[in-house]
Amino acid sequence: MARRAAGHFIGWFRPLRGEDQPSLQEQLYRAIRAGVLDGRLRPAERLPSSRALAEDLGLSRNTVTGAYDRLVAEGYLAARPASGLFVAEDMPESLGRSVDHGRRDRASSFSRRGQRLIGAGSNREAEAPAGRIFAIGLPALDEFPLEAWRRITNRRLRRSERGLLAHGDPQGLLELRQALADYLREARGLRCGPEQILVVSGAQQALDLVGRVLLDPGDLAALEDPGYVGIRQAMLAVGARLAPVPVDAQGLDPVLLPKLAKGAKLVAVTPSHQFPLGGTLPLPRRLALLAQARAEDFLILEDDYDCEYRYAGPPLPALQGLEQATAEAGGDNGRVIHVGTFSKVLFPGLRLGYLVLPPALLDGFRRVKAIADGHNAALPQAVLADFISEGHLAQHARRMRKLYRQRQQALLAALQESCGDILSVQPAEAGLHLVAHFKDGRDDSLAAAACQAAGLAPSPLSRYCIQRKMSGLLLSYAAWPPEELTAAAGRLAAALR
Repeated sequence: MARRAAGHFIGWFRPLRGEDQPSLQEQLYRAIRAGVLDGRLRPAERLPSSRALAEDLGLSRNTVTGAYDRLVAEGYLAARPASGLFVAEDMPESLGRSVDHGRRDRASSFSRRGQRLIGAGSNREAEAPAGRIFAIGLPALDEFPLEAWRRITNRRLRRSERGLLAHGDPQGLLELRQALADYLREARGLRCGPEQILVVSGAQQALDLVGRVLLDPGDLAALEDPGYVGIRQAMLAVGARLAPVPVDAQGLDPVLLPKLAKGAKLVAVTPSHQFPLGGTLPLPRRLALLAQARAEDFLILEDDYDCEYRYAGPPLPALQGLEQATAEAGGDNGRVIHVGTFSKVLFPGLRLGYLVLPPALLDGFRRVKAIADGHNAALPQAVLADFISEGHLAQHARRMRKLYRQRQQALLAALQESCGDILSVQPAEAGLHLVAHFKDGRDDSLAAAACQAAGLAPSPLSRYCIQRKMSGLLLSYAAWPPEELTAAAGRLAAALR
């Protein structure tokens, strides 16, 4: 019996020898366990003695005994006095067999809210193929002052600051919040102190927190159309209803809100540089939006995603700062939630962003942030705090504005020469991408797919639309030098033709 049982193993177990292989005992243990789990060894089946199995497999008896002992301890095998070892009898009969009793598709396990979120489309910035020309959201990573970053990091590590190794404040490192408050006051015209800043893992976590903290299922959120997919995803994730508001060359027009988004609890805007079309919300519309927020009692989500890169004059002051200025003249403040990120001005792998919150909302957001992920890693925050306070961030942004302006001009010239009969492209006053409209109104999804096959990664404009029908391509230029952009424009023309 034992000899027949030993032979039962030989057909499907072949020990592997070599320095990079698991031990023979580990290999035998895994093989027997797999045999039990996939049904080759049935419940109550007798196993060969350790002596017989060792002889047939060419192993030492100690190797076999060690594997057996481990399997007994874990419940796969059971020892019977004077009888030997057997596969445990309490194994399910269906173990190892594919049984289908009308089992539902696992995709149906998704909640209705999850299904809506999945159907909202992908966040192209997070999924863009690394290095593919025209991919949205990539800054010039090769131009980042890595040596300064490395020097600050090494200095922080040499200090042996044990506090950076422990749990941190969910609101973010105080040093970073102080540096941010100073920088935002100078560069963006915000009026806030470090106590109003919440450090987050990039803009997407900020948007997610806004949705979760402020909106109940069924609440109405007004979004720009077309607009950033990440905002749409965050609102759908909490079950909000969407009210698309079409934008024009100057961004969102508040006059449309009473008709299209009556009763909205939140209005999301990109006032400094509308995404993706590129308009800038003028002062009259900004004041009108703030006035409506007070009159209709809604909050404004200000996404300031690439505010540093404006090529026609200095960056425009943020809506949050304007609200505070009007509040000092007798207005009602505390309605603007400002979202910022370092993905565009520094590098997306940093995964740090921030919320500037009205004081009344801060404690609630801080508590939910603590539930979400505890806190952000302290060391990158400490390095970023020094990077800002020592002037590296402001210097880098100034240098990149000049560089990106040159790269935009190079791409515009190349597109005019190679695709002028197909695409209509206008200069952008800010940002890291151009919007190219098709002169023949072709399907932009099919066009983008053809470009993907050619190794390019433009985004179809229709991806960012909710109800509107628009066709075009988003072409990012910041991450590539002029000669590569010129060559890519030629490949783009060939793909589109």
